Amino acid sequence: MSEKTNYMAYFAGMVILTYLCALTAKMSPIRKRGVIGQYIPNPFGFVIPAVLFALFSGYRNNVGDTFFYMYSFDLLDIDKPVEFAFKGSALFDFFQYRLKLHTDDAQHLILITAAVFCIPAVYTLYHYADPYELGIYLFVTTSYYTVSMNGIRQYMATAFILLGTKYIFSPRNTDFFKYLALVIAAWLLHSSALIMIPIYFIVRRRAWAPITMLLLAGTVFATLVFDRILPSFLSAIEDTEFGIYDEVGWFTSGTERGASFMRVLVLLVPLALAYMSRERIADALGRPGDIIINLSIINLLFYILALYNWIFARLAIYTGIYAIILITWLVAHGYEKEDGQKVYWGSILMYAVNFYNLKYTVDGYRSDYF
Repeated sequence: MSEKTNYMAYFAGMVILTYLCALTAKMSPIRKRGVIGQYIPNPFGFVIPAVLFALFSGYRNNVGDTFFYMYSFDLLDIDKPVEFAFKGSALFDFFQYRLKLHTDDAQHLILITAAVFCIPAVYTLYHYADPYELGIYLFVTTSYYTVSMNGIRQYMATAFILLGTKYIFSPRNTDFFKYLALVIAAWLLHSSALIMIPIYFIVRRRAWAPITMLLLAGTVFATLVFDRILPSFLSAIEDTEFGIYDEVGWFTSGTERGASFMRVLVLLVPLALAYMSRERIADALGRPGDIIINLSIINLLFYILALYNWIFARLAIYTGIYAIILITWLVAHGYEKEDGQKVYWGSILMYAVNFYNLKYTVDGYRSDYF
């Protein structure tokens, strides 16, 4: 058995174990109910998957930009202090410097950043996905988990966004300020997180509202004519983390292509099914259903833009988990029980095939620890 095959065996075993833990935890729930009235699973169903996902991700030494983050950490000079500054992305540099003062091992950086993302991500699924075990399965098979090994800072920022999920669902308008505080914390890690402020107001409306349809039409139009608006776009991102892509000709050289149309189609199918079952979903899920559908539509819009250049898919990091939650709610509440079981197992099969096509996101995984 090759080294590569060994790592994939570890990965497959982790996926199966986390699914079974989540399934078992659902069978012995606690009394607390979630936002749509579902029983919250037993806490061990959160702890075990969160720990396993964090450890597997945290002990990697490659995949995506992991090597470059480790190399940068190794080169960090502690004799050149990094002071905290209240500006976009400043917190990560400060965090790295403080960590470097305590350890020279770059693996600690990867492990901590993996835990910072994985724990809030699994916690979000634990509280909102229904059925929970399907949410855990989709966390992997939509590649949301494996892609988190590429783009450390933005996934750390996403952790703060996910912690604010309850405020998006909250009926109290004053909770916006709590959400805003978390977005600002995310902004200190990655300035693109500010996009979640207008999104907060857009999604807290009825599903399939005219403004949503207008955004969808506008996104399709922008994708088709993006070459014409490219100069204005490049000017807008000049002072952000994405500005480096302009400097190296990422958008203008013609060497970088857009996201796969198949990925857009995979995201479109659950929304199309939700639209066809909109009356039943509205009755079963109410306002939380409206919000999760709108968040999933925003997620789709990012990927439609990514058809022009995949860099736009990076914005979907903030909304991808809500598309997962929508699928679970659709399975549990969009159909009669017998039909729901068919959709459940159909989803298991479809997303297994989907992940097979996306296995490159983790195919080269290596670790010095197992």
